[in-house]
Order: sequence, then C-alpha cells, then structure tokens
Amino acid sequence: MATQIHQSHEVGPPIAAGLPMPQFRKITVEPLSGACGCEIGGVDLREPLQPDVLAEIMLAFEQFLVIVFRDQDLTPEQHKTFSRHFGELTELPQAPTYGGDRLMQEVRREAWEAVNVVPSFEHFHTDSPFLAQPPKAIVMRALDCPQWGGDTAFSNACLVYEHLSDGLKAVIDTLQVVYSGKEIWSRNEKLPPDKRLRLRESHDFTEDQLESIHPAVRVHPETGRRSLFATSAYFQRFVGWSEEESRALLTYLQGLAQHLHYHCRVKWRKNTLIVWDNRFTLHRGVHDFKNERRHLIRTTVIGERPLGVADLTAR
Repeated sequence: MATQIHQSHEVGPPIAAGLPMPQFRKITVEPLSGACGCEIGGVDLREPLQPDVLAEIMLAFEQFLVIVFRDQDLTPEQHKTFSRHFGELTELPQAPTYGGDRLMQEVRREAWEAVNVVPSFEHFHTDSPFLAQPPKAIVMRALDCPQWGGDTAFSNACLVYEHLSDGLKAVIDTLQVVYSGKEIWSRNEKLPPDKRLRLRESHDFTEDQLESIHPAVRVHPETGRRSLFATSAYFQRFVGWSEEESRALLTYLQGLAQHLHYHCRVKWRKNTLIVWDNRFTLHRGVHDFKNERRHLIRTTVIGERPLGVADLTAR
C-alpha cells in the first residue's frame, strides 16, 4: 500500500501594498487594490480624534500610502485641523489658492472649460519636487465632481523600485535629480489663452526656492523603505548626465509606473476626502469627462528634505 506523504505549505500573513497587513481595531480598513490605497470607515473628521483612532489612521497612511474617507462635510477650518495631524501646512507657488486662504489650494475645471485649464499632468507625477522640502502629504476633498469619470489614480513608487533588477537599483541609488519650477509661468504665457494652465498669478517664493537637487531614490525616514523619486514633472536632468541620456532613463522608469499592478484608483463623490503620501506615490487626474464641473480643494503638508541611499550609509 502506497504511503501518502503530506507536505506542509506554510502561508504567511496577507500582503497589502507590498507589506504584511496590520490589524485595525478602532477603524475599518478596506484595501482598494493589492498595490496601494484603502478606504477608512467609522471616523467623523469633524470631531476631535481619540489618540488610538488617530494612531490607526496614521498606521493605515504608512501602510497604504493613500487613505480615503467618505461623506466628510468639513468646513475649511476643520479640513486644516485634520490636515495638521500629518504635519505643518504650507502654500505652493504654482497652485491657485481657495477662498483667499494661502494654506488651501483648489483644482477646478468648469463644465465649459477645456482639459488644459487644470494642471493635471497627463502622466503620473509627484507634487512640487522642485521645493527643498517637497510635500509630505496632500489632503484633498471634493466639492463638486462628475457623475462618471474624473477619478484620481495612484501608483506605488515603492513597489516600482522594489521590482527593479539589482543592477538598475545600483545605478539609480547613486543618482540625483535636478528639479526646477522656475519656467512654468513663462512657458504658460507663451501658450494660446485657451491652452494655458490655471496657475497662481503671484507668490513670495524666491528663484532659489524654485529649484532643488534630490536623490532619484528616496528612503522612508521611519521605515527605511526605498522608493523611486524620479518623475517627469519639473524634471531637468540627472546630475552628471546629458539631457538626452536623462530623458531616456526617465522615460523607461516613468513607463514602469504605468503598470496596473502598482495602481489604485479613487472615484470621487461629494465630500470624499483623500490623503496621499506625496513622497512615495505618483498620482494623476483622469480627465475622461466633459460638460461637468470638477472642483477639489486641498491642503499641502510640508515634508522633510528627501533622504537618499547615501544618507543611510552616512548615519
């Protein structure tokens, strides 16, 4: 009689956003995809948050990089109060302000307007990488949105990096990127009026504050996880590389971020609020709608100076 051999197949904890799934007891957490993003329930952001609830929200933010809350009818002050849990708020030189408040920005496209009036960057990007301390997080809420379309998509830049070959990682670990926001206004003025982006008309930033050099691979200051930080928005070149060489490598890296298995996508509804980690994700608006209004308001949380791989070895 044949002897049956039973093999043991051990299975670890479920993986979400590339990491083991934590346990949440004070909030509900529903992942949006296997790559990034989750929807959080059981929280009213108009009310003060208990420490244990806030701790779980922050854990979800660190794990999923994109967190979504539905039905949050906040005043601008409540919006800013919640945003400050993630850090200090900052204005941006290029983003139009909302209601005259320098600490709130808006992304708006009227029903009769062309796609161009919103600086949507029809590719995945991070916001304002030209700043010395690019934003840590964006906290955005929908006032008006299309019935269909107008979603925001996100790509997990940690997963993009982690799936690279060891050889390519060794190359880009050493690279630095020159980012510049100096010319966005002059380029905009050269376009026909109906093709121009909606930009903030004036700001108090100096020319030196509109250009920075950052590592192409960014390291999470708490977890040490590495992420691709090379994005085409405001990109000039890799330090020590020609513009042609730089664009060739950037095009390849940017193409990887388009792969669906790195993505989640959020459908906006009125009073939906999203917080995303601008350091370790790429995002883009999906302008697949016409004849409807899309009006989003946001705060921007200032980040730390980006840490590169060299900073780890220097510690």
